[in-house]
Amino acid sequence: MSLEKFVLYSNIGGGFHKVLQVILFLVIWDIFYRPERGRRALFLAGGFAAVNVLLYVCPIVPGWARYVVCAALVLGYCRVRYKGCMEKAVFTLLLFYNFHGMSFLIASSIYQVLVDAMLGGLDVQDAGYMAQMYQVQIVGQMFNLLLYTLVFIVMIYILKKIVNSPLTMNLQDVVFLSALNVVGSMLTWIVIDLSAVPIEQEIFFLFTQKREMVWKIPMLAVLLYAGEISAIIIFQRYKELQGEKEKNFVEKQQMKAMQRRLEEAEHFYGSIRKARHEMKSHMANIKGLVAGEKYGEVEKYIGKLDETIQELDYKFSTGNAVTDVIINDKYRRAAKAGIIFGVQFAYKETDTISAFDMGIVLHNLLDNAIEASEKLEQEKRRISLNLRRKEHFLLIEVENNFDGKLAWKNGETLPATTKQSGLPDILMEHGIGLKNVKEVAERYLGYMDVKAEGEIFKVTVMLQQKEIS
Repeated sequence: MSLEKFVLYSNIGGGFHKVLQVILFLVIWDIFYRPERGRRALFLAGGFAAVNVLLYVCPIVPGWARYVVCAALVLGYCRVRYKGCMEKAVFTLLLFYNFHGMSFLIASSIYQVLVDAMLGGLDVQDAGYMAQMYQVQIVGQMFNLLLYTLVFIVMIYILKKIVNSPLTMNLQDVVFLSALNVVGSMLTWIVIDLSAVPIEQEIFFLFTQKREMVWKIPMLAVLLYAGEISAIIIFQRYKELQGEKEKNFVEKQQMKAMQRRLEEAEHFYGSIRKARHEMKSHMANIKGLVAGEKYGEVEKYIGKLDETIQELDYKFSTGNAVTDVIINDKYRRAAKAGIIFGVQFAYKETDTISAFDMGIVLHNLLDNAIEASEKLEQEKRRISLNLRRKEHFLLIEVENNFDGKLAWKNGETLPATTKQSGLPDILMEHGIGLKNVKEVAERYLGYMDVKAEGEIFKVTVMLQQKEIS
């Protein structure tokens, strides 16, 4: 084999290696992003990663620059596509670089042993020694690429087995998970730099001068990989426990909310019983005033009695005692705040949604709407509640004006801007109230949709009824 063919085959192998890197990067990206964003984002991210191949063709671009440019393009894409939520993208890139480096170190060490053994069997005095040496190098590079691919695939296979669901990450999570990724990438560059070092008139070859590195470096790579996998497992378990804790907290909040509603209902009906019990006394007092011809006092007495009765009267009758109490209670609160409150809500006997769960939805949605309306000028305060039916689904809609500002807690996915038409694709719960509602919706195989357009905030909850009589 001639030197020209050796260079040609080496370049072809290098180009194939870069294409392989793109494919492996896409597989890792798919593990963390496909369940959330679909294949469109997967191929778009792959398009950015493919720049790695194009930069490889350009001989003036150093190897480290290719990785930096590709990382910048991927992060730029994530900033546009995911509205600035780049934490998980940073982790995915660092994880890929770590897996790439560990696979390279393991494969290169075995490649070094194989090539040294093959070159040791060649006769230096043979006229075809150079051609045989080039051939050995090409065979070794092919074996190196194959072994690199197999090691990388095994790493990804284990990763895919342990990542049960999409992971959400903040900056602190990325720092925790990426420490070993950074160490692995730095180790790879150190080994590359030390593999062949010119010293005066000689060249120091790491694997030749320090033969023990042939097994020490792969062992270190395996330990770093095992540490990263362990960190991911610990982090995933932590997220699961955190989710269970939040779920238990939400359930407690639901129970507290419904307990308050039942207490209000008991208080309301207790007031009715008290009014009925006192009615005979009121009638006797009125008769006494009439008998004494104190008609002015009679008018005042009846006026006060009418106010008491009005407080006990329901403005909205929904067809269910629980929803009656909640809606009328929220109406009285809204009326005191000067909020226009429109209701179109009828709970039929054939509806199979639990009144308890319906009460949780109404209580939380209306509380949020009232709190948002109270921050506005008097003339802008408005809330509407509607219940619609579509086949075997119930759609509860609560719409209200708000100040156009959406304040989300730290750690939750944030909207990109305020007072804009539409919200980003990923929209998490707004406070404990909407967490409660979301929990109920999922229990009935439905969903909760939140929209904000301008200064109009609207929440739609779809509940699937179990059966329709």
